[in-house]
Amino acid sequence: MKFIQLSDLHLVPNGKSLYGSDPAYKLQRAIESINKHQSDADFVVITGDLSDKGELSTYYDLKKMLNYITIPYYLIIGNHDNRGAFLEVFDNKFKCDTFVQFSQAKDDSLFLFLDTKIGDWHNGGFCKYRLEWLDKKLKAHKNSSVYLFMHHPPFTIYHKQMDSIGFEPKNKFWEIIEQYRNVKHIFFGHVHLPICGIYNETGYSSTRGTNHQIALLPKDDDTFFNSNEQSTYSIAHVTPHQVNCIIHEYLNEENAYSCSVPLKKEYES
Repeated sequence: MKFIQLSDLHLVPNGKSLYGSDPAYKLQRAIESINKHQSDADFVVITGDLSDKGELSTYYDLKKMLNYITIPYYLIIGNHDNRGAFLEVFDNKFKCDTFVQFSQAKDDSLFLFLDTKIGDWHNGGFCKYRLEWLDKKLKAHKNSSVYLFMHHPPFTIYHKQMDSIGFEPKNKFWEIIEQYRNVKHIFFGHVHLPICGIYNETGYSSTRGTNHQIALLPKDDDTFFNSNEQSTYSIAHVTPHQVNCIIHEYLNEENAYSCSVPLKKEYES
């Protein structure tokens, strides 16, 4: 199984820029790269903050751009999104009740796409309904390998500013995960940083946003700083024994060059 993770598009109304950059242009470049170099992937998933301020027009623009992707795509929302505007534009395959959450079973694996948006807050979390939904899905597929996609990371990432707008309630979420112990990996967005690790024996990873990044600065206050680090997407390969994620700086593809390197070195005995 191979798939692509994009995150944090932060689209703005057509013709506008965000932090001196054009979010639509950077997404278009990502789509071109995926179509050209990753067309063998099973799907693309975008892990939230599709829009910067949730304008209806940005979701129509997104849908037009995604029509050019040659492989299936899945979408979830983040704290910057407007759930109502999103659901007005995209069809019900991304919807369960009033939330943007759904599941896809492939082979012996289950992929769960979660809605972590809470009101108009930048913090994320689950209500009672979403916790129950997650519990039912994991219980019904307790013999499957499960992979979660969500916007907010459900643990501390040791970035003071991002942790201040993190996910709650962590304890109730992990009580469900640990009950079944079939969640192999969590893919998340929100942080605009390439992060990987293990929490309670569950692997996790993220990728940078397509438009702008969050700087990793040792500040003690609540000030957020953006950076000009390269836009990326993640190329994930999932097998029964491994999850491998390659962080790809797709805007640098034109700078790639060939070199002559032996494919196999013969060693003298």
